[in-house]
Amino acid sequence: MKNDLAQVESIARAASGRTVGDELAFIFPEVAEVIRRCTENQIAVLGVEVFEVRPTGYLTKTLSDYDQRMRSGPKQQAGWADYVRANNLHAEEFVKLHPTGDDQVYVLTTASWREFQEMK
Repeated sequence: MKNDLAQVESIARAASGRTVGDELAFIFPEVAEVIRRCTENQIAVLGVEVFEVRPTGYLTKTLSDYDQRMRSGPKQQAGWADYVRANNLHAEEFVKLHPTGDDQVYVLTTASWREFQEMK
């Protein structure tokens, strides 16, 4: 089953490809618009990874760490929108601080409210 991120057509179309693990990969600067679309669709960007694409695979270049400063998440769905906005603002800031070249991609760790509940 596809994750909820991949179910949003405008996000899936913005992907530059998929990783070996079948995760959507995005390039700069399009990834910033993808994060905004996540916010519009109530999908929290829990983390951002940057990979260098090599002929032999992917090399991790950097990882976000804002998740270490975030609360554990809302207990009720009523708090989800605020949690999404806070996470996604951190994700946007991370992307601004870590722009990439043509040989690198971003992979977003995401969760909708449904997926977030399943992680518990």
